[in-house]
Amino acid sequence: MLGVVKIGGAVGNKLEPLMKELSERAANGERWILVHGASGVMDALCAERGVEIRMVTSPSGYRSRFVGEVERALFKEAAMSYGAQIKNTLDGFGAKSEQADPEILKHVFAKRKDVIREVVNGRTRILRGNYSGTVTKIDGSKVLEVLNNYVIPILPPLALDPECGLAINIDGDRLAAATGGEVKADVMVILSNVPGLMKNIEERDSLIKTGHLADWDILEHYAKGNMKRKLVACREGLEAGIPKVYLADGRADAPIAHALGGEATCLTR
Repeated sequence: MLGVVKIGGAVGNKLEPLMKELSERAANGERWILVHGASGVMDALCAERGVEIRMVTSPSGYRSRFVGEVERALFKEAAMSYGAQIKNTLDGFGAKSEQADPEILKHVFAKRKDVIREVVNGRTRILRGNYSGTVTKIDGSKVLEVLNNYVIPILPPLALDPECGLAINIDGDRLAAATGGEVKADVMVILSNVPGLMKNIEERDSLIKTGHLADWDILEHYAKGNMKRKLVACREGLEAGIPKVYLADGRADAPIAHALGGEATCLTR
């Protein structure tokens, strides 16, 4: 099996269950790419360095972090720091892993979106100097080269912008989808702190267990908050050729097995 798993970077995410499971799966011959977020470490760094955290809401309703020039450097530091923590945890379970810095490995590229739009009190305004972007290219051969040496690649939510020559902030869920499509993954698992896509977040029994591209309008109706962005990544993964995509609970003892066993939202073309 060749899979991609994404774990968030928010405070409260437990690394040990997933890292233990990944090490066991790698020992059994499975190949997994690990993509991670960095929000919790970034928030802590901003607080430590006295940098204001600025969240913006786009006209389409998506909420994201504004990353200026100062924040870009901090975000890279946060992402690589969290990746190092992940690597150390994997090492502790006996798995071989390798952090991928896009400025060095040059495995993922993005186009910086310098100007973004923000909605405040019903009015749209322009923000300049943004250092976030969208993935434009994945060099799957470099990721597969790491995998084929029985090493787990650890991909941070960063990509190289060829114009500025710097690693910029990208969405980790969409990075997982783009990577999975490029390496022809069999499965993608996006982990968060909820069981999956829910009809009612307060009712565990309201978990939507299956969905297809033909049902997408219905699925989007139930996606709230950050789940909206995760659902975008799921669609991109399916359209890129990944046969099965899961939205699953990262708090389970063996989160991948938990997802593949049916305790998650399984989306197919």
